[in-house]
Amino acid sequence: MTKKIRLIDEPVVAAESAITAEAAGINTDVDADMFNKQLMKYLEAIDWKLWEMLKMMKADHEEKDK
Repeated sequence: MTKKIRLIDEPVVAAESAITAEAAGINTDVDADMFNKQLMKYLEAIDWKLWEMLKMMKADHEEKDK
């Protein structure tokens, strides 16, 4: 059985967001809230792709077992 894992436990401080944004090559003039929204959207996309991969691997495993 799978379970979702919470990736972020604490809210990101604006200063940390600016450092992370700068390291990632994202325009640091963007508001910290906007950066957080973009980051969450990106992480959700990664989560969805991993979920799709898990479903495909389970289906493949079940086919091999038959």
